Amino acid sequence: MKSVLILMLSFSFIHEIRSQNLIGSLPLPDSGFVRIPLDENSFGAWLRNLVLLPPGSPVYDYRKRIYKSSDDTAIAAVVKLDINGRRLEQCMDILIRLYGQFLWENDRALELKLPLPGGYWLLWADWVQGIRPQFDGIDVTFKRTGDQDNSYNQYSAYLRTVYAVSHTQQFYYWYEPILPEEIEVGDFFVRKGTKSHAVMVVDMAIDRDGQKFALIGHGDTPACEFHLLNCKKTQPWIPLDPNDSHLPLPIRRKMTWDGLRRFTASGQ
Repeated sequence: MKSVLILMLSFSFIHEIRSQNLIGSLPLPDSGFVRIPLDENSFGAWLRNLVLLPPGSPVYDYRKRIYKSSDDTAIAAVVKLDINGRRLEQCMDILIRLYGQFLWENDRALELKLPLPGGYWLLWADWVQGIRPQFDGIDVTFKRTGDQDNSYNQYSAYLRTVYAVSHTQQFYYWYEPILPEEIEVGDFFVRKGTKSHAVMVVDMAIDRDGQKFALIGHGDTPACEFHLLNCKKTQPWIPLDPNDSHLPLPIRRKMTWDGLRRFTASGQ
């Protein structure tokens, strides 16, 4: 039991609800903005309650080396998320980790399905029954080679398998596009191509004119701590204008509206 508890604490960034340094406590640009209401049991509400490191924290990579310095103006905030030794948890993988942890904490893990190469899906519900993927190039077959086990240790192994074999572009091609007017907290943008990347909407607000804005975070390659991005030097709220060719993010890879996606649960 003790070893399982240690694993759970090391895997997760655990919500510290009593802390006031949360994504949802970051200030709005001015009094004309209000946060978009969210169902308290939603993924979006869960993201709002992620704990942030103290202001001015640098971003560390999985080797405990500074990846982005504390004076980097592109960084709005850093999420309290243990990345040490997790070299596989790069841009899309760290978004999977967030969604997977949300489902686990809310006793909904059996809903989780994630794409594999070749258009196949890997279901946690199958993994629990000992079913494992067998890879032959892009062809995948599924065989019962393990024991029935719904432990957190196996959940971690399931996710690591997806991190290791799935590519960011699969989340572009195998998830349904989301229309810009339907964007929600928890949605993510995927860039396809050789310089693929992914970023996630972790909070949203609307101004007095009805314009939507978002807080957007990402990991990177090499794997590093999940951090929120600034739109301008000290302004983290990103305008969500469908007429813009790409999001005004301080990163080289342009994230465009055609890459807007949403995690789906088994059966959806």
